[in-house]
Amino acid sequence: MELRDFVKSSLRDIIGGVSDAQKEIEDGAVVPPINESTFSNVESGVTSYQTIAFEVSVNTVEREGSEAKLNVVAAVIGGSVGGNSSNDSAHAAKLSFKVPVRFPKSSAE
Repeated sequence: MELRDFVKSSLRDIIGGVSDAQKEIEDGAVVPPINESTFSNVESGVTSYQTIAFEVSVNTVEREGSEAKLNVVAAVIGGSVGGNSSNDSAHAAKLSFKVPVRFPKSSAE
């Protein structure tokens, strides 16, 4: 899976999961409405604004005549990754990054 698709799917699933939980949980609230202008709330991280941290292993495959693409490494089985033999050049790396998001606030008070 390409990195951009993985990040997009992950963010959509996380925010969608928060929204789904808000609809299903009757006692309590997920991301309750709070005063986000209070410094103590912001300082302690109690806010609808959060960062989602990613740490993924990716590989870059460059094929002759095409652009390089970053792919998320899903699994390594038996110490090797299968592939076909061609004029490909591959490099692996670990990426760490954060994406700021704002979760939907619950309507429960």
